[in-house]
Amino acid sequence: MGKVIYSTDDNALEALKERLAQQQSNHEEMKKRNEYFRKKGTMVGYPDMPEEKAKRLDEEIAGGYSWEKQPHPVWQLQNSNQEIRRTKQRIKQLEAEKSREKATYNTDGLGFDVVENQDIKRLQIIFEGGGRVDNATYQKLRHLGFVFSKTNQAFQRQLNENARWAANRFIDDQRALQSKPEAEM
Repeated sequence: MGKVIYSTDDNALEALKERLAQQQSNHEEMKKRNEYFRKKGTMVGYPDMPEEKAKRLDEEIAGGYSWEKQPHPVWQLQNSNQEIRRTKQRIKQLEAEKSREKATYNTDGLGFDVVENQDIKRLQIIFEGGGRVDNATYQKLRHLGFVFSKTNQAFQRQLNENARWAANRFIDDQRALQSKPEAEM
């Protein structure tokens, strides 16, 4: 359960759903153990728990802090709940991303194209001439989180809503720069 699940993995959605089921199962088990301990005052006799483990757990509870008189303290349950919420949120985001249609970007006359490369999960800005740009343009792209990839000959960043916003912002800035000299004439 400690293995990292990257959003770019092919089976990320399935792996997250499996993780969510495991987290919910573990959370319910913690609640059942606490309920059993509250009723009986001991873990001895708890189903599927060896007696020696139950006695050791009873000793840990007795020797623990005065406010933690249960097998799973409140903070463990709260952390478990938060992990479940976080996993549900990631599943929701991945499902929304999967069902989202490809965005179109109007870059006519700007000297570059914006591509949503689903294969490598990157939003790419590809300039004519192999990516050579002036220093101001380079600084603007870096400020927006784009990094030049020599392999792909494009400025790119991970494909997500923030990247789409940054690409639209860059396009708007380039349009403003393009219309500025015309207004000054």
